[in-house]
Amino acid sequence: MKSLKITMIVLACLLTVNLGMAITPETKKIEKEKSAVLKKIQKVASHVNFTDYVRSGESEMIVLRCTVNENNEVVLSKVIGFDEELKMAIRKKFENKKIKTSAALSGEELALRLKFAIQEKK
Repeated sequence: MKSLKITMIVLACLLTVNLGMAITPETKKIEKEKSAVLKKIQKVASHVNFTDYVRSGESEMIVLRCTVNENNEVVLSKVIGFDEELKMAIRKKFENKKIKTSAALSGEELALRLKFAIQEKK
């Protein structure tokens, strides 16, 4: 009985070690690349002149869903929000700006939530 307990503990330790090894340097590299791509997406979206669509003291939440195609380009697949004009302006901005990634992200889906707001001056 005691040897069975020891065997179970050893197996549990080996499984824990194997799970720790699942996070490979390649996985870390891909996560770092995703983070960089999300920053690029945010930068492109921030160049939209949203003051034409959002009134002072109000804000608009937009969710961008993107996929990386077989040419390693980020394609805007869906823009979620309430203001149709702002969503169209974001779509147009992404049509004119191409974001390239590495082949490691091909087929990945990315999502980014953005808040456009104009603060009231007091």
